[in-house]
Amino acid sequence: MKNIILIFVLALCLTTQTMSAQMLSEGVSKELAEHRKANISKIIYDLSFNIPADPHERVKGKVVISFNLKAPQDVVLDFQGEFDGTCYVWDKKKKRRGAEVVYKDEHIIIPMASMLEGDNKVELEFEASDKALNRNADYMYTLFVPDMARSVFPCFDQPDLRAVFVTSLKVPEGWKTMTSDNVCQLPTYLYSFVAGKFQEKTSVREGRPMRILYRETDPYKVAQLDQVFDEAAQALKWMEGYTGIACPFKEYGMVVLPGYQFGGMEHPGAIQMNDRRIFLEKNATQEEKAARLELIAHETAHLWFGDLVSLKWFEDVWTKEVLANFMASKITRRTFSRIDHELNFLKTYQSRAIAIDRTDGTHPIAQELMNMNHASLLYDNIIYDKAPVMMRMLEEVMGAPEMQSGLQKYLHDHLFNNASWDDLVATLDSAAPKANVRQFSEVWVKQKGMPTIHTAYKDGNIVITQSDPYKRGLVWPQKFQVRLIYELGTSRTVNVDMKESTFTIKVAGKPNYIIPNYDGKGYGHFTLDDEYAVILPKRLITTRNDLNRYALLLTIHDNYLLGRIPPSHFGELYRFMMKEHNPLIMSSAVDHMFKIAFDLAPEQRKTLELCMMDLLGENRTKECRQYVIRKLGSNATSPELLDKIYSIWQQHNDPLFSEQDYMNMAYRLAIVRGDTYHPVLAAQRKRLKSEDERREFDYISRVCSPDPALRTRLFNEMLNPQNREQEPWALKALQLLNSDVYEPVSNALIEPGLKSLQYIQQTSDIFFPTNWLQAMLGSHKSKEARLIVEKFISSNPNYPEYLRNKIFEAAWILMKQQTYVTKAQPLIVPKKNLTPAKPVKKAPAKKAPAKKAPVKKKK
Repeated sequence: MKNIILIFVLALCLTTQTMSAQMLSEGVSKELAEHRKANISKIIYDLSFNIPADPHERVKGKVVISFNLKAPQDVVLDFQGEFDGTCYVWDKKKKRRGAEVVYKDEHIIIPMASMLEGDNKVELEFEASDKALNRNADYMYTLFVPDMARSVFPCFDQPDLRAVFVTSLKVPEGWKTMTSDNVCQLPTYLYSFVAGKFQEKTSVREGRPMRILYRETDPYKVAQLDQVFDEAAQALKWMEGYTGIACPFKEYGMVVLPGYQFGGMEHPGAIQMNDRRIFLEKNATQEEKAARLELIAHETAHLWFGDLVSLKWFEDVWTKEVLANFMASKITRRTFSRIDHELNFLKTYQSRAIAIDRTDGTHPIAQELMNMNHASLLYDNIIYDKAPVMMRMLEEVMGAPEMQSGLQKYLHDHLFNNASWDDLVATLDSAAPKANVRQFSEVWVKQKGMPTIHTAYKDGNIVITQSDPYKRGLVWPQKFQVRLIYELGTSRTVNVDMKESTFTIKVAGKPNYIIPNYDGKGYGHFTLDDEYAVILPKRLITTRNDLNRYALLLTIHDNYLLGRIPPSHFGELYRFMMKEHNPLIMSSAVDHMFKIAFDLAPEQRKTLELCMMDLLGENRTKECRQYVIRKLGSNATSPELLDKIYSIWQQHNDPLFSEQDYMNMAYRLAIVRGDTYHPVLAAQRKRLKSEDERREFDYISRVCSPDPALRTRLFNEMLNPQNREQEPWALKALQLLNSDVYEPVSNALIEPGLKSLQYIQQTSDIFFPTNWLQAMLGSHKSKEARLIVEKFISSNPNYPEYLRNKIFEAAWILMKQQTYVTKAQPLIVPKKNLTPAKPVKKAPAKKAPAKKAPVKKKK
């Protein structure tokens, strides 16, 4: 009998060891995470860190982890730093004793023999990896999202194991510190601490203490902090009213950081913000001011959606982002009543989402994640931008009161706990049973892509058909308007509630114009028959309503990218921009005009660049001047235009432009005109007032060298994570290394850049792999560059799907758009003249005697 018992115990031990081996790959597998969630609870991290002044010295620390264990078993901690194997545990008599542990594959395994049923306590000393410490000369900050807490201290690094964090920081004299909330339970990715030479400002709003750390020295910008406090207090008050729950965290702290890699990050008690999003220039537009409030509101909303209730697993990461964006949009709408928020929604969310959804790299909003190592690849414009589009449609289907009631119940049901999207769907479905929330979610959330919605006139009817690009037979339920315009100015607006693949309505005669998605509330490719598509741009100048005009502008641009509208519509863009006064519309129109110029041959491009500059003589608004000169100042190729940019840069006295604008002009002048490389950059450096600005400029300006060998060396250095610690600087440098004027020489950087992508993903923050690809490929348009990308994809059939999708997203313009435009041109332009920009080549030229002459020539 004793032998039988011994054999059973040995078998049980072997089974446990085998299961652990299956779980213990690098990173945190879903199997390991689920096992720990089922067995571990009541976690407290008592952390102490010694942070030296020298950023090259290692940060050392100690952690005492208290937790409850359901039954004795191996306990696996996650860690990527230096650990010598010394571990102490507390036994049943509450005595501290040494324990033998195993450290391998980024895990510290504490054997079952050292663990107790019930309460346990483990002590370890360690040296932190610098991966997530973001160390600078005299300050540092941690950023652990999505799975980098384990790079700094041993922990259970998964979002559904919440814990209390108690922190002690030993820092150099004169440094200030801020840590995230030390009372409420948080996931590891929301824990944070900051230390360094900061200025500090405190305030109290409605009895709530508020504190900001910052490094900005410009008195005008520092004075904006009172407004920042007001906006944060406004967001807190609105969220408390909407949710019916008081702010769950006792302190509201914020750290404003130079060169910060995100817009913001919602660590409760220590929210991190990008300095350029918080400190605005003197001539900031209403759009920029609204964007600051929207950012503050977004991060504040996360205190409820993301912090109070966290995600179960990172495949649901988008849930907290869509809810935070949803709340931020409502908060901003109340303050900036003069901004057309429906128009701003299209600009902020819809156009960015479609830019991803049109590519072969698109994916569902809801994605499956099997290992935390890949969590960073879930973050893109699908979760940040398509999800709010979906949420707005869902609120319209449910009704705003029912949506609010459902969200309140969702929060109350999961206070200081974790929940998934499916949990939210169940709650919303109960709040509005007739809305078919589950069915809506199945199409909009769990399926990838978007429909093509084609509108045509046929036999006295307007026929609207919706097709699924992936042939699954899906129909995306949605509502939108179609505008029909007839002779003598008569018109009709058709309200479309598209629940089936075809929508038909009888009309009185054939319309002269058809404008699809007239109100912008539809989502997808909105296409027309050729006879209607090519004349669509003519309606820009006659469409009076701002929202309708902007929705039309987006439809025209999408059809241009699909090759359904020729580049010659530049002339219509110019005509309507002469009279345009809405800054939101102007900024997009300038981008679209430059995209057409960029697509054309060099001489045609130079002509259209001059046309854009001449536009300033017609539209004298300050916003138009800002948008046009910012765009051309960073992209111009025309020698005549570069002379004008040089004059603006040299005078350095235009109040519409910030120092960052002048830095961008200097980079472009140095790149395009090699003879001005040293004098322009030297002069620009002397203008910079802060050490942080000079550090940024010194890092970036090196890549403007006319020496290809030096540029290649700098690119290779950037592959080392130590040489791209300031990720926004690295991305700007990479973009300049791949400047359009460096092609084809810069094509040699594409293959090594793609080959390094997996390493880039492993050694950077969440948005960096996507931004790396966009910075590297965005200015390329040669056939050679396209073939390099195609060869890489075809040569790596087993390449990780998430990363392959990122390549498809970033390379869509390079690989797809140009071909579509070329195929469409013969339908519009005679074969003997395949240069569609010729009609606008003579558009508003500098020698034109009359202001309206260019318009007539373009027509």
